[in-house]
Amino acid sequence: MRIKNTYEIECIARACAITDEIFSGIIQDFCFTTERELALYIRREIKRRGLREAFPPIVSSGSRAGDEIHPKYTDAVLEGFVILDFGVRVDGYCSDMTRTVFVGTPTVKDRALYAVVLDAKRSGERVARAGVSCAAADAAARDSMGAYKKYFIHTLGHGVGRRIHEQPIIFHKRTESVFLENMVVTIEPGIYIPKKLGIRIEDTYVVTQKGLKALSKSTQSLVVL
Repeated sequence: MRIKNTYEIECIARACAITDEIFSGIIQDFCFTTERELALYIRREIKRRGLREAFPPIVSSGSRAGDEIHPKYTDAVLEGFVILDFGVRVDGYCSDMTRTVFVGTPTVKDRALYAVVLDAKRSGERVARAGVSCAAADAAARDSMGAYKKYFIHTLGHGVGRRIHEQPIIFHKRTESVFLENMVVTIEPGIYIPKKLGIRIEDTYVVTQKGLKALSKSTQSLVVL
């Protein structure tokens, strides 16, 4: 269902809180060398809590992160921008969160690119509320990216529930969807420069009359490790 009841929202909120906990553990005691090591840590932490994955965790590093949106993790060494996209299920309901961290020392340009994505996310969030078209939120995020919008190659977000991808699809083309109160959606802009880098920032929200209420609450500032 696109509209969630109180119990469903509570389940998703609990799943988001656990996702936040796992991310906090990653950045507080970062000791990973490869994509596989980090992905397997996420999987173990989910299993240790007696839960199931919402989907196989995505860990992509360096130039690989710019080549595919949802790649499988490999034994590639973690370096530069590293995309972490994962979630858990609570009573069958999913969380979905992406953070991009930096392993090494980011340049001024790296920080500027990250700021472009974060600004796009906030631009989309400001528009989204019950009664507003999904296309308007997507367009606001995309337009804020200026010349970099050509590297934003997927939709701004999607619904979340028992399935990790549900209606509505938040996109400026081929959609007539409107945000409705108590929908649960993601906002997840990204930049993907082939053979160079990828950056994505994603959170899960409840739609209200006044705007979006965040359920995932990990820091959105660039974490340097």
